[in-house]
Amino acid sequence: MPPASQFGFEGLNQGSTGVRPPDTHGAVGLNHFVEVTNGRGIGVFNKANGTNVLTVSFASFFNYTTSLIFDPRVVYDKKWNRWVIVAEALPEPSSPSVQYLLVAVSTSSDPTGSYYRYRFDLPEGIQGDFFDFPQLGLDQGAVIITGNVFNASLTAYLRTRTLGLAKADIYNGRATAFQYFNLGAVGSVAPPIVEDNNANAFLLTASPSGALRLFRATGLGRSNASIAGPVNVPVPAFALPPDARQPGIAARLDAQDARFQNASTQIGNQLLNIHTIADGSRPTSKWYQVNTTTNALTASGFVFESGDSDDFNPAVVGSPVGGTAANPIGRMFFTWSSTDAVGSGLHHAAVKGSGRLATDSTTVTGGVTFALATGPYNPSSATVERWGDYSAVTIDPVAASGCPVGQRAWLVNERHVSTAMWGSRIGRLGYC
Repeated sequence: MPPASQFGFEGLNQGSTGVRPPDTHGAVGLNHFVEVTNGRGIGVFNKANGTNVLTVSFASFFNYTTSLIFDPRVVYDKKWNRWVIVAEALPEPSSPSVQYLLVAVSTSSDPTGSYYRYRFDLPEGIQGDFFDFPQLGLDQGAVIITGNVFNASLTAYLRTRTLGLAKADIYNGRATAFQYFNLGAVGSVAPPIVEDNNANAFLLTASPSGALRLFRATGLGRSNASIAGPVNVPVPAFALPPDARQPGIAARLDAQDARFQNASTQIGNQLLNIHTIADGSRPTSKWYQVNTTTNALTASGFVFESGDSDDFNPAVVGSPVGGTAANPIGRMFFTWSSTDAVGSGLHHAAVKGSGRLATDSTTVTGGVTFALATGPYNPSSATVERWGDYSAVTIDPVAASGCPVGQRAWLVNERHVSTAMWGSRIGRLGYC
């Protein structure tokens, strides 16, 4: 049974920045939805009525103007009622060995209030390497950040790194250092959002050869932290996705590769994430639920609008509502992008959302349409236009009348408002 659409409103858009892709990401808190995008920076919205109550550039927010700030992420830590915002900067022009990772933590549940801000000079620049595509996760003791490292010319992928930042330090504004782990050349690694007090945090990456790879991080943020692995989780082999078609135009939308684009949900010994793979000539989204005790799949399935749609740029979050001891993930909520360039249901890029109960079919089809473009997205002369890079869906931490926490989720995803301008849509899905 899919959840119903309950509310939606416009998020940030490209404006006059000219920056693309937006790298749209966001999270829901007690009273607000916070969105982060390339170019526009941070947008804070009243989740009761969708009113934009604050928009601030990254340069202003982080008080850093030397290099461009990009690849933002935001999470709401509902245990400690804190917002965590992460982005990176390009290497400094006059000091190319300096490349900053920027981290901010709110001092309360109010995202418009004060923050502790940190600027970490990543050691990659000393070798002339480039840190890219940070992902953001949490366990009960640490903020977890992963990133891919390339050579200076961005022609060769070298390795993936993981950072552990102690919450005890950064949530209290204390001076701190980061732990820095080399995971090897394993591809993009997704950190988890750990929803319980598990002592281990499981990090996930995908290999087209027919395996997910699982790392076990223990004690991140502490002096004795360690990361073990990877171990293989066998899955059917998959191919990298083709780019998404648009009706009536040759230019396609970038479906990325088969990386996990967003943090996993970790509940008990279960880990949930989603990526985009090839289904013949079209991209499609596939989710996996992994048992971290047995290193085997609990379940997996596909998410798509129809049998001839192109579906990509997905995110998923899990909820313990309806879960059992054997399967503690009882609800899933999804967002993704969809086009249809063949058949009778032709349409341009749509923002989609849906979900499933643990007892539902593993294949999720149809979905709610939160936004639908009236024409193609074609802002340049490129044959493949950059799109998304990622999206987000998060569980509402506040119960509604007759609706407990875990039954509603909020999504944000890229839409386009004209041929040359991207926008975004924020929406809420719910089972009650």
